[in-house]
Amino acid sequence: MSDSLGAVLARLSDPVVRDLAWALGSPNLLHQIPLAPANPWYLSLLSDYQDRLFQLDAAPGILHRHCRPYRRLGQYFEALWHFYLLDHSRFQLLAYDWQQVVAGTTLGAFDFIVRDNLLQRTEHWELAVKFYLITDSDAAYGGAVGMNTRDRLRHKLDHMLKRQLRLSRHPDVHERLRRLGLGPHGRRLILKGRLYYPTGCARLLCSQGELGRWGTTMPDTSFVAQQKLGWFTGGRQCERLGAQQAYHDGRDNWYVRVSREWLEKTRDEKQMMEARSGVEPD
Repeated sequence: MSDSLGAVLARLSDPVVRDLAWALGSPNLLHQIPLAPANPWYLSLLSDYQDRLFQLDAAPGILHRHCRPYRRLGQYFEALWHFYLLDHSRFQLLAYDWQQVVAGTTLGAFDFIVRDNLLQRTEHWELAVKFYLITDSDAAYGGAVGMNTRDRLRHKLDHMLKRQLRLSRHPDVHERLRRLGLGPHGRRLILKGRLYYPTGCARLLCSQGELGRWGTTMPDTSFVAQQKLGWFTGGRQCERLGAQQAYHDGRDNWYVRVSREWLEKTRDEKQMMEARSGVEPD
């Protein structure tokens, strides 16, 4: 977490407003992702919006109502950005979750088509928030696995870059956008979250992103178990622990405890994928 984001979070008390600040100001999950903004771009958005964040912290009802229907992390993350784009005068939201159907076939959907009034251009944005455990520090992206063991960082990044962000280049979709005057002039991949490394691991996949640790044992008593919507900034204690459980100590330290069954399943699925693809392990 950057010092700038940490300073803003320290002044906010409402959990949803804190999550909004984190959604805006936290760094990319990885560095040097094609089409991803540089991390200072996020911090400039946060700096420009922080006075409004303090206002929302004092009266968060409008933000709570906007986000209340969304209980899954990905939907909640998009809802936070959706609120921001509707609320900030710099941006004009031209399309949100816009399905593209051609000849009866759904090709995909645009997360956001945005007019940036400062840059005077229209952009296509795709968003995702992901939390991956690094199960093999030598395997790069292939060793980054989600709580759902089929969720792999390599596959997610490929899907966003090669499918979602290329949607506007499909000839029929491109012509539709042209007729509507929607461009786009640029594309952005906003992929955030946190990478969790095994205890003692010093080889980081991304030294600039948010990180935590994982293991199969319980953390010390300074860590508090978090509800699923507490994975961004903490502050949402849960009493019923899951087989895979995230913990936060209130000082920007994160830990995920996984079961040995999860770890064995991850290894088995990696071997199966390598066998199907016919490639040598990373």
